Amino acid sequence: MDTSQLVRKAKGGDDKAFSKLIEPIQEKLYVTAYSYVGNREDALDIVSEGVCRAYTSIKKLKNEALFNTWITRIVINLSIDVYNKNKKKVQIVYEDNDQGYIEEHDERIDLNKAIEALDPKYKVILQMKYYEGLTLAEIAKILEIPLGTIKSSLNKALNILRLELKEEVLE
Repeated sequence: MDTSQLVRKAKGGDDKAFSKLIEPIQEKLYVTAYSYVGNREDALDIVSEGVCRAYTSIKKLKNEALFNTWITRIVINLSIDVYNKNKKKVQIVYEDNDQGYIEEHDERIDLNKAIEALDPKYKVILQMKYYEGLTLAEIAKILEIPLGTIKSSLNKALNILRLELKEEVLE
């Protein structure tokens, strides 16, 4: 059964059809959320919330064939919300001899750490391209961003990684 048929059944209240829609993309949704927030618990919460929102509003989906794009967009929007909330907690204050000081974590030694340090808009594009194997056109469609912007963002992300990794080697 194809996606459109499953969506039509899910719109009619068929919970099994909705589960069949979610199962094959569940890991992809998790990876997408994780690429924004960088921790397992938040990513799992985001996917769970995204699936709940999709379930409650599936009747609003006009083009059944775009279910995967639609739910991925829900997860991305939730991820951005959580990222923005967490961004305010970037610096950690430690107590040392009754003096507070701010310690910055600048230990980006390997590729994964360098990727984690990227702005989420770059990180998600890298994730979708190299971990999920999506084409740039598919990424543009899912993120609702022009293809040219996706290409330039990918290029910028790769250049940032090259510079970051080159600095690590020199240190």
